Amino acid sequence: MNRIFALYTTSIITGFCMMSLEMLGGRFLSPVFGTAIDVWSAVITVFILALSIGYVLGGRLADRFHSNKALGIVILIAGAFYLILPAYARPFLSLMGESMHGNSAGVLIAANILFFVPSLLLGCVSPMLVKLVFTDAERIGRTTGTLYAIGSIGNVFGILVTTYVLIHLFELNTSMLGMGIILCLTGIAHIAKNIPSQLATEEERKQLEETA
Repeated sequence: MNRIFALYTTSIITGFCMMSLEMLGGRFLSPVFGTAIDVWSAVITVFILALSIGYVLGGRLADRFHSNKALGIVILIAGAFYLILPAYARPFLSLMGESMHGNSAGVLIAANILFFVPSLLLGCVSPMLVKLVFTDAERIGRTTGTLYAIGSIGNVFGILVTTYVLIHLFELNTSMLGMGIILCLTGIAHIAKNIPSQLATEEERKQLEETA
């Protein structure tokens, strides 16, 4: 139960941070590009593209590794990007120059540079969690559906809490730093404690448990 609880909690945390970053993305870009529809179009496009690639990459990582350590490293790196994003976002946007500030290509490039990597990394999480949560071939549909539903709950909370709490009570950089710390701690917790995949061989599970 503790094992499943830890994995489901991870799904909620990463789902929350993913959608919160998407909601806050427009606020990073608005001082330079405004709040027109092309700004939100760029943000949404980047996140969907990054998630798509992240799902594929996460699936490959899940097939290659048989414990949660790789998952922890992915989440830790994503958390690091959340921590440094406030430091490089504004200088980068300023360096783009006035010629890029007034066109759709500029906002798309900016959204890619700022948000693509952290959203791709968080996109890797779901397929990696599926591999770790999976315990019974007869319940693969139920297991996958439950995990994605729980992750979606994190998405909903990320939207609502960001919109109605974080934006009103905290500065943009403070919110980003807070989520970065939470992601880093989550990643470190996974690296520190092995959770072997039930699909690993008996020998692999024993080796993973010995190194825990």
